[in-house]
Amino acid sequence: MDEIKGIKCEVKNCVYHNLEDCCMAGQIKVGSRQATKTADTKCETFECNQSTGSDMGC
Repeated sequence: MDEIKGIKCEVKNCVYHNLEDCCMAGQIKVGSRQATKTADTKCETFECNQSTGSDMGC
């Protein structure tokens, strides 16, 4: 997987997150179609990394 340049990701329990806070998904999909403010958006590419060993859970 390659880093998506310019995409910063702080979701440490995502399988596409790397230690430099970069997204390694190759491509991402962001929703929702009805967003009117930042809080209404989300990364639809997120996949939980259950092997992170953190207490963030999935």
